[in-house]
Parts: sequence; structure tokens; C-alpha cells
Amino acid sequence: MTTENRKNAASNEPLVGTESQPELESLALALEAGLSQGDLKSFYQRFRSSHLPFLSGRFARDTASLFRECFAVLHRLGGISAAAAIAVENHYYVSSAIATFPASGQGLSAARIQAVHRLLNEKRLLVANTNAKVHSGKLGEFGVKARRERGGFLISGYAAYTSLATEADLLVFIAQIEGERPAVFFTESLQGNQAIEIGPYLFPNAMIESDTRSITFRELFVPAENVIAPADDEQSEALFAFEMAWHQLLIPVVYLGAAARAIEEARRFLRETRGRDGNPLSELDGMIIDMGRLVLEYDAASSSLWLAARALADVRELPRDAGRLKRAVELSSVAKYTGTRAAEAIVGSARKIIGARVFVGNHVLSRLSQEVMFGPLGPEVSAVIERRAGRQALSELPFLGSNSTDFRRSDNAQTNAKGDA
Repeated sequence: MTTENRKNAASNEPLVGTESQPELESLALALEAGLSQGDLKSFYQRFRSSHLPFLSGRFARDTASLFRECFAVLHRLGGISAAAAIAVENHYYVSSAIATFPASGQGLSAARIQAVHRLLNEKRLLVANTNAKVHSGKLGEFGVKARRERGGFLISGYAAYTSLATEADLLVFIAQIEGERPAVFFTESLQGNQAIEIGPYLFPNAMIESDTRSITFRELFVPAENVIAPADDEQSEALFAFEMAWHQLLIPVVYLGAAARAIEEARRFLRETRGRDGNPLSELDGMIIDMGRLVLEYDAASSSLWLAARALADVRELPRDAGRLKRAVELSSVAKYTGTRAAEAIVGSARKIIGARVFVGNHVLSRLSQEVMFGPLGPEVSAVIERRAGRQALSELPFLGSNSTDFRRSDNAQTNAKGDA
């Protein structure tokens, strides 16, 4: 059974619609060719010409199906280059959140979200995103400010991280409005805009294919209708949380794709390499056990991921499902933590099984070994997730009993009761 089939069995979901499979395989071949040539332009041309970037148009308001399709693409590409897959993931998580956010008639306008959704799919635009955080002496500090101007806003400042920066058409970003709370904006003119300076590669070595760069705004004018989540809107926080849940769900898919590829490379090596006694290394009991551990770790992390995806699909209307959204955010955080750590461990173990051959020529595990270590570093770093779990465990609620089952069940039951009222 291949790793792709194992995922099928673990999730009880088809990995990709049959009509998407030929395009996905063609895209994978284009990525491999682009990596060998050191130029991904043909890869992005193939991506743009397919329907794969615009899955959100077909599966609007269908979180479960859209996640399954995005999973298939990111898992496949992650097994070739996690860095390139991260660039694609940035487009997917923003477009997916916009397509599936269950806004009600109260607060955040559903029409506003739907307008952006139509824009992306009708014009076939790729999306980049930045949270506008900067490298400074204070963690989590915003570097982008918005000043109200007649008819809109003037945007100035610096954002450290923007993946897909030179390939995307539309940029979604957060800016701190002067004297107010942050808001989410978008501009359709990312490339060739004199008011937006795209900097050099932020990661010039290991993650270069993610196209992650800094961005500087020089009094960019954004009209008022380009505000996706206004600072004074009661549902803006829900949109932030919903988008983060999508991001935390799709990030580990990329790195578990790398882990699946590592397992496959180790499997091939053990079956094709013979020991001094002439027998395949795959027949050694120790190697069988070692591979079993890798597969079980992969399956455990994947199961956590699919559980979190189902929780997000249960968020069907806001603010009614506020409790379910809280649970989905928590579970997506757990899935991200578990999946990225497991992927890093699996790739490392597979590298040890194969040995120094990994670093000979252009072995795929040489590249994936450098890329997979970035998984635990964002969007939420492991320490943030660990601290939150620790505080929950040390709260007044007991950890044992119902509180320790179904991921803090008693706490979420109370919240869900409020959200469903």
C-alpha cells in the first residue's frame, strides 16, 4: 500500500476528485522539472492554467470537500518541495477561508466576502498574504499602519513575511488603523505597483522556492470597499480565527507530504539494498520495526489533522457556531503542532536509515531535510501552542474526567451551548 493509499484509508476520504488527478500529476512533473532547472516559472504557468488554484470557486461554503481537495494538492507537492508547496498553501488558505466563511446577516457583510471570492475566481488571481508582523525587539508587533483618507486608507510600513510575493496578483494584509483596531485589507495590484516594494528573498537558501520576501508599503491608497474585515465589525475577530484555522490545518499537510515521501524513499532503499549476506535490508526485523514506527507516527498525525478538519466543517453559521469555531481553532492548533513535529522526526529518521546517500547528487531527502525544520516555526510557533495547552491544564478545571476527553470537552460544551443558543 502506498503512502497516498494509506492516507485514503486513514481518513476514509478520497484524496482528490478523479477529474483533478491528471492535472495534479502534470503539476507535480512541472515542479520536479522546475526544481532541476532552478526556475519555477513553468510550474506557475502550469498551475495558473489548471483549475487547481481555483478550487474555492467550485467548493464555496463546502469546507469538507474543499479541504480534501487542497489536501491532495499540498500533500503531493509537499513530497517534492515543501518550500514550493508552502507558497501554494498561502494562496489556498486565504482563498479557502474567504470561500467558506459562514458569515450571517449580522456584522461582517456576506456580500463583501462574496465579492472578493468572485474576484479571485472570475479573474483567476493568485493570492499572497501577510500578517504585517515585523522583526523587532517586541514579539508580535505590527509593522503596517493605515491612516484614514477620504474614500479609503493610506497604507505605510513594513511586513517581514510574504510568501508567493512575486507570483501573486492580489495581496491580502492586516494593518493597524491609527487610533483603532487592526483591519484586513486587499489590493489587486501587487505586481508593478510603485507604492509596494517587494524585497529580496527572506530565506535565500533552504526555503527559497516559497518566494517569501519582505514588503514595504509607501502610502498605498486602498479604497474603503477593499476592506475585507473592518476594525469595528463584530465578526472580524471570527474571520481572523477562521482564517487561522485554515492556515493551521493546511501547513501540516505540506510537511506530512514531505514525511510521506521520506517513508517512501526509505521503503525503496530498504527493498533495493542488500546486506553483506545478500538479503534485502527490508527483511531485517529491526528495519521492519523502525519503518513501522514511522508509519504509525505519520498515521497518528494525519488522524489529528482530519479530526480538526471535520471540526472546522462543523462551523456552518456565525455567530451561532462561535463555540464550534473555538473548538476548530484549538484542534487545528493541535494538528499543526502534531503534524509538523511528526514530519520533522520522520524525515530525520528516514535520513538516518538511508545514510549518507541522502546527500549525494540531488536526492529529494537532502532538500526536504532542510525544508521540514521550518514546519514548527509558524504560523503559531510550538512554544505558543505549548503555553496555551499548559495554561488550560493548570486552570481551575480538572484535567481528569470529562475535561480530558474530546479535547477539553467540558469547557467547549459550555461555549458551544452559548454559541448554539
